Amino acid sequence: MNPATLYSHLTRARRDLLGTLRATPDDVLRAPLLRGERFHSILDLLVHAAEVEDGWIHGDFQGLPMVQDHFPDIQAGASGPGTALGLDAIAAYWQAVEADTRAYLHALTAADLERTVTLDDWPEGHRQFTLSGLIWHVLLHEVRHTAQIAALLRTQGVRPPQLDLLFYLPALETGPSAAPVVNPPPEDP
Repeated sequence: MNPATLYSHLTRARRDLLGTLRATPDDVLRAPLLRGERFHSILDLLVHAAEVEDGWIHGDFQGLPMVQDHFPDIQAGASGPGTALGLDAIAAYWQAVEADTRAYLHALTAADLERTVTLDDWPEGHRQFTLSGLIWHVLLHEVRHTAQIAALLRTQGVRPPQLDLLFYLPALETGPSAAPVVNPPPEDP
């Protein structure tokens, strides 16, 4: 599976997850469910995942300004622990990042994927990677945090959507119209 195909899965799963989160009470999304200095809530994890994708894909890989430059609340640091941002603002930012990421991934050639990327601000031994390896890092980063969010939802009595790749494969392999609905829309509370 190539990165663009996995990214298509991630964006479909992201939409299903956002649908569930929209039906989840705001106090659950903001609850300090995680200890630590960086992330405390589900919303914190969502902003973090979007910012990481934005930073790697736009900043590190393409040398472009981050998409968040067009989102003053996110750029101003409102995305830190205990974020004041709401789900709609985070989703709007992530959708803008997604549009640029999708275009970038679909334009990559095999030669592009083998290009070496040097990370000047990383420790010795972790500075040079193929673009392909770093893209997989970014995509798997989202998978990891999505699983954390699903687990956090369960601890709050909220049933997360089915996010396993297996359930999305029919649509990825033959087109969206060929696959049955994996996650029906959440019921109104």
